[in-house]
This record gives sequence, structure tokens and C-alpha cells, in this order.
Amino acid sequence: MAQAEIGDNRATVIGDLRALLGQEHVITDEKEREFFSTDVFYKADEVAEFVIAPGNKNELAQAIGMTTRAGFAVVPRGGGMSYTGGYRPIRGDTVIVDMRRLDRIVEINEEDMYVTVECGVTWKKLYEALKERGLRTPYFGPFSGMYATVGGALSQNSIFFGSSIHGSAAEAALSLEVVLADGTVLKTGSAASVHNPSPFFRTYGPDLTGLFLGDTGALGFKIQATLRLIPFPAEQRFASFSFDTDKQMFGAMTQIARERLAEECYGFDPFLLGLRLKFEGLAQDIKSLAAVAKSGKTLIGGLRDAAKIAVAGRRFMEGVNYGMHTVIEGRDAADAESALRRVRAIASENGGREIENSLPKLVRANPFLPTNRLLGPEGERWVPVHVILPHSRVAAMLEALDAYFNANAQLVEENNIQWGYLTSTIGTSATLIEPTFFWPDSHYQIHERFIEDAHYAKLKKFPENLKARNAMAKIRGDLADLFMAHGGAHLQIGKMYRYRESRDPATWKLIEGIKALLDPSGAVNPGSLGLGS
Repeated sequence: MAQAEIGDNRATVIGDLRALLGQEHVITDEKEREFFSTDVFYKADEVAEFVIAPGNKNELAQAIGMTTRAGFAVVPRGGGMSYTGGYRPIRGDTVIVDMRRLDRIVEINEEDMYVTVECGVTWKKLYEALKERGLRTPYFGPFSGMYATVGGALSQNSIFFGSSIHGSAAEAALSLEVVLADGTVLKTGSAASVHNPSPFFRTYGPDLTGLFLGDTGALGFKIQATLRLIPFPAEQRFASFSFDTDKQMFGAMTQIARERLAEECYGFDPFLLGLRLKFEGLAQDIKSLAAVAKSGKTLIGGLRDAAKIAVAGRRFMEGVNYGMHTVIEGRDAADAESALRRVRAIASENGGREIENSLPKLVRANPFLPTNRLLGPEGERWVPVHVILPHSRVAAMLEALDAYFNANAQLVEENNIQWGYLTSTIGTSATLIEPTFFWPDSHYQIHERFIEDAHYAKLKKFPENLKARNAMAKIRGDLADLFMAHGGAHLQIGKMYRYRESRDPATWKLIEGIKALLDPSGAVNPGSLGLGS
């Protein structure tokens, strides 16, 4: 449809959408549209024409059909935690769909061990509702789970809590309901049956659930998702270790992953470990002690954990070089202790020295903290990149990263860019390496809105620094190319990683064919996955 026709349709469509959704759920204010169009790293070049916020799946389906028929592109937006341009418009005639009002927990089925939710629900809300019943999803959220939504994690794919044994968010999914570009509602898995449907089984015939996982919102709008449930662990153990070299740390991490010993197994290089200690002092940790106490199997055990952390203070990180942290779960104390003994043995065999386990305890006690780390400890801008590799390719990747930063030392230094990396295992086969960058630059609305007011007030406000921001864009682009050359995979592909460029021709042809079938006009999130860009 021509741009002039779209302009003519704008007032009509907005009026129709307001009649459907309510006046306040169709947003045309320029500042608000800019906020919804900008992610953690990318400032919008194109600002959405308007933003809509449906309140239920019928409203969503009707609104999508109405909007695409009028010639607009439509882009789903969940919690807004993207830093790869996942929901950033690349066309001016774009309508962003804010999914956060679709946040009901539809069913917790304790007999068949699944939970069905609307896709705007946050991981924090889901975790707390399930924990009350002694249940959990296998993967149960990212660090940003206070705001990150289930639908966003399934679209972008996501890891952290539970991932070292259970894999990514996608691997927890059983069934989906998806709104296609024309407003049609599609069901996947066993829930698609016309006879007494139930979302209990994923792979009845071709895995259509998997088709929409990790699609970065390019194929449709996830309305509802069903996830597997597991019992909340009866016992937890925690162990942390220091290693002199990254080779030693990765040797231990990958063996722990292969033996499925830890729910989380993650590490920091010396820079990122030191930076974490600068974010908040011991006073903030002490605020976490009540949660640590509650997380203990008994109140006394929890309070003992709290007292140990208070006594250790920040000294537990003194002399730590490469730090590895593990969370171990068990059916009973003997099960958890057995795994803990093996973790300790593996760490020792790889040159590890056990240190105070305060960090993984605190992280697990408060898994979904406020997102104050969207900026550095002094208010610097923050952004990560990442690559997922088989264990056997980690050493080569680290050497390639060293070579890249040695070759680009001047670019990094003259723009006052600092970096370190986080790493985590994913299931038995994969390791994530996440270089994380900090540089002086101005803030976006997303920083002002998602960081706690008291914390944000203490941070330095830097002037706009386009030179450094452009340097960061170059570094991220270069690293995306480097990761592709090493055969790496990615979460949160968005509009940044080289998905299209890295696909086998036959594979890409199939993906284009699926897109053409589901979205023939290319209206759903143009540019995502490299489709329609």
C-alpha cells in the first residue's frame, strides 16, 4: 500500500482501534512512541506511528488484522529488555504492539505438570505463583525477569536460571497460541486437536511449536504459551571457586555441564567480577539477607546462611581471578551433597580454589532484582553481545577475542570503552560467552524508567557521545561477523546478528517460504531474522 494511502488510513484506523481497545490503549504521544521504539542500545531511526496495548487475545487478534489490512507493519514488544533491535521499527508505517496487558496465568495443572500463561506475564510473576505450590518451570527466567516477559523470552530465546541443566526458554515450551498477520489464531502441539484438546504434548506431528520459538517475533504474535513444570527443589547447595586462568575455569565448567551437576554454572572474568562489587556495597547485600533466610530449607539454616554472608562482606572476592559459581539442586540432602562433592572434585582437578559462596546464594535468593544494571556503576552506558558455542570451540573463540581487541586497542582506549565477560553453560553441549561493554554516553528513556529512582538519582549523567556509541556499534558488528565465522549461535537475534547470512541456502529458502505463507505482505516485524530487510 502506498504511503499516501496509509496516511489517509491513519485517523480511521486509530479511531477503530480506540473503539476496540479503549482510548488510553492507543498511544500517539511522540515521547511515548519514541520510548516504545528504542531499546537498550538502539535509538529509533524510525519512530512507530502509534502504539497499541490489547488486553486479551480477542482484542489482539482483531487489532492485528485491522492494522495490517490498513497497510501498517506490526511489531510485538514485551518487557522492552532487547539490545539487538528486536522491536525497533525499520519502517515509518509501523505500529508497536505492547503485549504487557496480556499477563494472566491461565492454568496451573499440577496433575499433568504444565502451566499455561498469556505471553505478557513476567517471569517474576510466574515464578512466585508457581513457588507457592512447590512448582517451577525447568528454565525459570533471565536476570531481567522483573520486566522480561514469557513471550519475549520465547520469541528471542533466553537463558540463565535453570539453564545449565534444562537449557533455554524454548526447551521448556509445550504449546503456543499465535496470532498471524491477518488476525488468524494458530494453535500448536496437542492443543491444536479439534477433539478434546489439551496442551500437554509438543511433538504430535511436525514441531510447529518450535517453528515460532526464537523467531524474534518475525512469524507471528504469541498470545499464550504452555510450559513444562517440575517440582521445586527440596534441597539447594551453592559453591564458588577461583581459578588462575580462563582455561582452568572453562575446563571445570564444561565438565560440570557434561555431567549435569548444576542448575546454574556461570563465571566472570576479573574485570566483570570486580565491576559487580562496585554496583552496590554490603548494605545492599544485607537487604537481601531476609530473602536468603526465607530461601533456606529451615529458618535457622537460612539465617545461618545470612550470617555467613554478613560476616564475609565483600572479602569473599578478594584475590579472586576467574570466578565460577554453581547452584546445585537435589531430590533430598544426599542427592544434593553427592552432586556438590563431584563439583568440588572437578573444580579441584582443574586448579580451582573454593571461596565463599555468597554470590550464588544472593542471586538465587533474589533472582529477579530491579534492573539497575542497565547502566554501569557510575552511570556508564551498558550493552552486551554474546555467542553460543560447543565446549570444544571455546578456547579458539577466546583466542580470537583476544586477537580482535589487541588489534583494536586504540579504538577501545580512545573511546574509554571498558569490557569483560560473563559465561554460562547451557545444557550438556553448549557454552555462552557474553562480552559486556561500558562507555560514557547519555541515557535513553528506557534507562530512566526501568532503573529505580533512588539508584538512578545517584548515577552520573554523561553528555551524548556519538563517537563512542558509533565505536560500540562497529565493535558489535565486527564481533557478530567473528562469531558467525566460528559457527556460533545466538539468542535474541533481533536485527543485529547475521542469521540470514549464516544460513545454508536450502534452509534460508525454507524460512522465506514459511514467512511468505504466514505473512505474505511482510507486515510482521520487518527486518527481524533478516527477513524483509
